[in-house]
Amino acid sequence: MYLNFAKKTGIWTYYAQKPLLIMNFSAMLLLVIAMQVSASSKGQTVSVNVKNAPVSSVLKEIRHQTGYDFFYSRDLLKDAKMISISCQNVAIERLLDSCLSGLPITYEIKDNVVLFRKKESIPAPVDYSIPPITLKGRITDSIGTPLKGATIRLKRTPNVIGTDSNGEFTLPDLKSGDVIVISFIGYQTREIVVTGESFNYLNIVLKAEINKLTEIAVVSNGYQTLAKERSAGAFGKPEMSLVYERSFSMNILQRLDGLVPGLVINNSPSAAQNPILVRGLTTVGTEILPGLGVYGNGTNRNPLYVVDGIPINDINTINPQDVADVTVLKDATAASIWGARAANGVIVINTKKGSTGGKLRVQYDAFLNFQGKPNTNYYPGMNSRDFITNAEEIFDPETYPWESQTAYPLSGMPPHEVIFYNRYRGIITDEQAIKSLDSLSAIDNRKQIKELLYSNALLSNQTVSVTGGNRLYSFYGSFAYTRNTSYQPGNNTNTYKLNLRQEFSAGPHVHFDLVTDLTNTLSNAKRPVTADSRFYPYQLFRDADGHNLSMPYMGTLSDSIRQDYQERSGINLDYIPLDELNYGYTKSNQLNVRNILNVNVSLFKGLSFSGTYGYISGSTRGESYDDIKSYNMRYELLQFTVAPTASSSPIYYLPTTGGTFATNNSTNRTWTVRNLLNYNNSWNNSQHQLSVLAGQELQEQHGVVNTSQVRGYNRQLQTFTMLDYQTLSTTGVSGTIIPNYGIVSMLSDNYFSQTESISRFRSYFANGAYTYNKKYSINGSFRIDKSNLFGLDKSAQNKPVWSLGAKWILSNEPFLSGSSLLNTLALRSTYGLSGNAPSPGTSASFDILSRYPSALLPNGAGLYISSPANRKLSWESTKTINFGIDFSMLNSVISGTLDLYDKETSNLLGYMPTNALTGYTSVIGNVGDLSNKGGELSLTTMNLKRGSFRWSTILNISYNKNKLVNVTSAYNTTEGYLRIYQSYVKGYPAYSVFAYQNMGLDNMGDPQIKLQDGTITKSPYVTSTADVQYKGTTQPLVNGGLTNIFNYGHWMLSANAVFNLGHVMRREANLLYTGDPTHSTFSGNFHSEFAKRWKTEGDEKTTNIPSYVADSYTSYSRRDVGYYNHGDINVISAAYVKLRDISLSYTLPSFILKKLRAELIALRGQVSNIMLWKANKYGIDPEFQDANNGVMTMPVGQKSFTVGINAKF
Repeated sequence: MYLNFAKKTGIWTYYAQKPLLIMNFSAMLLLVIAMQVSASSKGQTVSVNVKNAPVSSVLKEIRHQTGYDFFYSRDLLKDAKMISISCQNVAIERLLDSCLSGLPITYEIKDNVVLFRKKESIPAPVDYSIPPITLKGRITDSIGTPLKGATIRLKRTPNVIGTDSNGEFTLPDLKSGDVIVISFIGYQTREIVVTGESFNYLNIVLKAEINKLTEIAVVSNGYQTLAKERSAGAFGKPEMSLVYERSFSMNILQRLDGLVPGLVINNSPSAAQNPILVRGLTTVGTEILPGLGVYGNGTNRNPLYVVDGIPINDINTINPQDVADVTVLKDATAASIWGARAANGVIVINTKKGSTGGKLRVQYDAFLNFQGKPNTNYYPGMNSRDFITNAEEIFDPETYPWESQTAYPLSGMPPHEVIFYNRYRGIITDEQAIKSLDSLSAIDNRKQIKELLYSNALLSNQTVSVTGGNRLYSFYGSFAYTRNTSYQPGNNTNTYKLNLRQEFSAGPHVHFDLVTDLTNTLSNAKRPVTADSRFYPYQLFRDADGHNLSMPYMGTLSDSIRQDYQERSGINLDYIPLDELNYGYTKSNQLNVRNILNVNVSLFKGLSFSGTYGYISGSTRGESYDDIKSYNMRYELLQFTVAPTASSSPIYYLPTTGGTFATNNSTNRTWTVRNLLNYNNSWNNSQHQLSVLAGQELQEQHGVVNTSQVRGYNRQLQTFTMLDYQTLSTTGVSGTIIPNYGIVSMLSDNYFSQTESISRFRSYFANGAYTYNKKYSINGSFRIDKSNLFGLDKSAQNKPVWSLGAKWILSNEPFLSGSSLLNTLALRSTYGLSGNAPSPGTSASFDILSRYPSALLPNGAGLYISSPANRKLSWESTKTINFGIDFSMLNSVISGTLDLYDKETSNLLGYMPTNALTGYTSVIGNVGDLSNKGGELSLTTMNLKRGSFRWSTILNISYNKNKLVNVTSAYNTTEGYLRIYQSYVKGYPAYSVFAYQNMGLDNMGDPQIKLQDGTITKSPYVTSTADVQYKGTTQPLVNGGLTNIFNYGHWMLSANAVFNLGHVMRREANLLYTGDPTHSTFSGNFHSEFAKRWKTEGDEKTTNIPSYVADSYTSYSRRDVGYYNHGDINVISAAYVKLRDISLSYTLPSFILKKLRAELIALRGQVSNIMLWKANKYGIDPEFQDANNGVMTMPVGQKSFTVGINAKF
């Protein structure tokens, strides 16, 4: 049972821990580790007992016991005889001497790599005038990752050596002019000429062959690392070098936009509930506004985020520079191992690990992203002259006489209307009015808005990482600082992050992995003054002398009413927008700690035990303060002031000093215990390969939220005023100047509250893969989840998820193995079931209770069942069938993957009708089915390869279309105007847009529509659901990205474009059609299209914008202006293509790096969001449009530029 309760103990004090102390301690620990990491380990000993065995068998045994790698040519051991050796705890050197006795072989051990070479029978004469050259170095990729096993070949000989686990090598006995060839699978081969100078150490960077980037050798599902060639699942992996370069956001998900087919990053305001989608929408959530299609968070809409094997909720705590690998699990075989939380897809992130080369390495990465100020000209408002002209055209003093306007308490009168009324009443002449109006028309406030209400947005990050270790201990540690300065003055966020990953080896069979991650985020915000349509285009905010200007008419009170209220209450009711910035603040301090311990024990050949134990905790201390000087606080005080006349003494029921202080503190913790057995083995020279995994998992998520609020708070003395909340929140105060609740004023009972939620999972799972002859693979998985979020019935709890998959690598068949056209070709097919659980606090195995305030109850409050339990409530289940093709051709010039899928989701969660005798008309239950069908293509091509110039292209494109197959809802509608607001309707896609068939205007300027029977009407409230048309969905049907990469020498240029196609949106249309002051139609600027409205008979031939009718009753009774606003003419295409970023980087040449004693220094510049193609003609950027409601939002982060550096030492 969940309990939402409130304690009447006053303000809740909260003392947060000091996160910087933890960071300082961790930093000191990291420094100590770094100072000692170069200490070498003790010599290895081995035990061997073999009879009549080849030397290679002994070498394999040594490798098994010590982890040492051996590099040698097979020809070296072809003459070796069978040997018999029995020894215990013997040094490796001694054992190798025995094995190689009598053979013309010598060896060298460096770190954990053993290199065999043939002995020279006759020493070559040495030219002492030119001493031999010994070349030492390290080989890495473009981001500094060591390439273990890269080959180094001296071009004049067949001898080949390999790099060790740290990418290092030693090549002796070279002479000037020798050419060495460095190669590694998937990377461009390099040749280096040896000169006569002495080489101390050479850093060699190999660039990836872009046409091989999609051929990822391994993928991770969060439980295990799989060879991609053995898995039939649908996985998506981005090119990580592109992810690292993107600097417009520190959110790792935003950096994935357009890089993974099937992954949709929707930044539109209308996608706030589901900004991240993997293969479409598989859940709709519970309906919280009956009949209007407004849905809450009844289910989790986001993919499951798994970081280092543990699910997390807040992906923003991950530093992209700490990420080593990202895998998107898309079909059932890939994701079903995560059970009832995998239906929305799974995004697996693995962070970087330490190196074992023994050398300490430091990396510094920093960037500065300049975003500038938002485009204040984006809104389609009028300039001052057009505004005054149109305001004068609709001025109607007979419908709204001066007396009624000034007597109305909730409508201020702006300067231009005062001039209109004064001229009409004869107070000023027509000439004086024209002069005053011309003066207002000449003012343009856009410059002041940009200078005073907005600031330059700036994002910066600095990350310092240290890595090192040996075969017994290795580590990766990083410290990062991120500052995000908003375009709103005074708003900023500072994030401090410390990450430490340590790996321990307690012998050859036991390994430990410990991840400690601390993130401290400090946020500050002032009270914003947003330049929206409330402001008139002639309003200035500051005069020439620097004084902030007063705008009392913006405070919703007319002058006469305001003066009367001020005299009676003694409360200043003036409104100065710029002063409001300093009368309040909101700030928060968030600390997140992520601890993960992994244990791996090798039991015997092929069988190992793995344990994962995670504890994630987070705490947020938030506070806000609004001074009594702020307009909102003064207005609230007015609502709780009794003052019948100006001569009477006012009675204040709220404090008149201090301010309102509120806290919002939350804590959450998640612990995970996972134990599993993993078996991997192969037989007959890998003809049979078997991988089996089985285990159990327990997880609990516990969250507590405390809120408090006090009034009359003194920030210096930290005192507050005690109030009679029970009276103020139940019976209220009568006789106040402005009642806020009918004829009384009531204060919500929010001085303290606490909400708690707990979700628990117990799971059992298994996963297996078998491959025969490296050509035929089958995969299977099984998992069963039990949770307190499901119903108590066994039918609801005992529902397993499972998957089956098969893969056939045709290119390994004899009939294709020699093909010059096809290099690789594989067919995949999978089928399986995954699920999605209800959100905590929405539904549970037991009743959910909430607090209910009432003066009729003891102590003024009681408890009620806010969500009754449903014993048969089950998680949403999704069945997925997937067919895929992996291919590469023309010597891997073209490579890619193609997938087709069909997803069927059943048991959608929502409100369903129930027997009224239970006391409830509806409960949360399983109400419907949803279908998703689509396809994905990832294509990589090498377009041009000439010398040191490379041009390659990556195309990712996906298609998805869904349909709500069935819905059993407690709320149904037959009215057409309600259907307009519904997003989920049976037989249509999710997030559908419905509209009237607009038929233009009649001769009175009223909008007309066509009904289903062909009738054309303008009468309001006559439509049914059959009279509205489906126009499309706000979710893109086609999504993807196109990347072009150019390499030339030390330069690299990349251009990334993203596209979303096939969806629609409502455009922002004029909303001013009547002069009803309760709808604030006299308040604020006009939409620019208002000037094109119908004005006289005959205009209906040239415009479809309805007329303005001053009298609201006349307007509402004769027409429905929604026939225009919600007409099909205002539903437009939301398709767009945006050039997301262009990056240019330069890597310093090796001779400069040598002088700077650096391994790598790369400088980069980037411009983001600089070009937009859109399918609409209204200048609307779909990424900043509420597609459902047709509301424009301010574009931010556009046309930004970044400078950055990446240095490694």
